[in-house]
Amino acid sequence: MTPTSNENILMMFEEINQKLDKTNRQIEKIGQKQPEENNSNDISELKSAIDNFHENQSEKLNAIENAIRTEKRKIEFTPTSTFGMSFFFSLMIIVLALSIWIYTLKSDNATLSDNDLKFRYFQMQGNATANDFAELDTVFYFNRNSKKIKAFRTQVEAFEENVRQRAKILEQEARLKREKDEIEKRLERKNK
Repeated sequence: MTPTSNENILMMFEEINQKLDKTNRQIEKIGQKQPEENNSNDISELKSAIDNFHENQSEKLNAIENAIRTEKRKIEFTPTSTFGMSFFFSLMIIVLALSIWIYTLKSDNATLSDNDLKFRYFQMQGNATANDFAELDTVFYFNRNSKKIKAFRTQVEAFEENVRQRAKILEQEARLKREKDEIEKRLERKNK
């Protein structure tokens, strides 16, 4: 609970105490106004019952009020509070861990991208020798040369585009050949 709600509860308890006192006073006034006849015994019993009730309620309200006052806790979020500092440091540790994780993922992705380019380059060459491997390791790892890597990438992409174009042409030739064969078969059937 917040401190303001605790204060509101304490104010409500005070109001209840005041109303009980007011009720008790009104009952005493009623008892004083009536002439004491045979009902004096009943009135005294009623007064004692009300007094007992009032005392019990007052004791209970005081106990609850004391419990609320002792249980009041404030959660402070200031740079000097232990809760604030532990929260701040835990956030910093989480951010640091995530940054390290992102960096490792980024370096892994870069390595995988380089390996993919090397594989596509060897696929373009058709064969690979030990010298080719040594040259690519030099370009990619030992003396990283971005210009050569970019040149490899453009060569590989151009080669792959040429392969796609050749595949389309071969596919069209095969389709045209099939259509030619079908037309020839139709002509032979008509001629027979």
